[in-house]
Amino acid sequence: MISTIYSPAKINIFLKIEGRDKASGMHFLRSLFAPIDICDKLEIEESSSFSVATNGIAEEIPTEKNIVFKAYSALRTYIGKELPEFSVKIEKSIPTGAGLGGGSSNAAAFLKFVNEKCKLDLSLTQLIEIASKIGSDVPFFILGKPAIVSGTGEKIETVELPESGKFFVLVNPEIHVDTKLAYSLFDKTYPDCGTSNRVPENFSWKKEHIFNDFEEIVFSEFPAIAEVKTELETLGAHKVFMSGSGSTLVAMTENEETARKIVAEFSKKFKTVRRITTTTCK
Repeated sequence: MISTIYSPAKINIFLKIEGRDKASGMHFLRSLFAPIDICDKLEIEESSSFSVATNGIAEEIPTEKNIVFKAYSALRTYIGKELPEFSVKIEKSIPTGAGLGGGSSNAAAFLKFVNEKCKLDLSLTQLIEIASKIGSDVPFFILGKPAIVSGTGEKIETVELPESGKFFVLVNPEIHVDTKLAYSLFDKTYPDCGTSNRVPENFSWKKEHIFNDFEEIVFSEFPAIAEVKTELETLGAHKVFMSGSGSTLVAMTENEETARKIVAEFSKKFKTVRRITTTTCK
């Protein structure tokens, strides 16, 4: 029997790099994450051997390198016993290398599925502990609610987002930004992590409360992304910000007409352009 589940993308409404651990090289962040209603579909069934097949992206990822397989391996190690083998088919709607956390979300959704399917009775705290061994964004997706994420991704404080009264359009410029490269460029530019952006004490949708420490260096390395941001502003976006280490941009508009205009114009250029809300998939 095939089970179908969905895993949402996320956006970073603000992202501050607060420092790095000299021993491990890991960076410490403080970021406001929000799940959005763009989702991948996972079809899962028991099988004689574990496999992951991904449709909707150009690259072919071997099962043993797929983050879902890494989640499966981490779960088996944690519980110390064998689990059923699964065949996992992922239909991608979330672009890869885009700052939207698609792979991390797939891994978290799979962990939660196996926990329920196999009646493991693992708590959220235990699932987050396992998730933290897989990737820095995976713990957030275990909860799947707006949250302040800090440390190396393991500290999560859920929050209620204030009403914005705005409209949001996501535009993916179809440029793959490698996260390791983004961090490397950031370290060269800001060896002391001393950017001018400041985390707000009480978040609102003011322009100065929405920022991304990666933007300057990513735009410098990939000027085509900066050009898309300028085009969005020219079309009337009130604020445009980048998610994660890029390349996806989110345009915030004051009215629905401007949002519709942006969707109509940029849908001619890119595959993933759509209105979004900060909610999860059902």
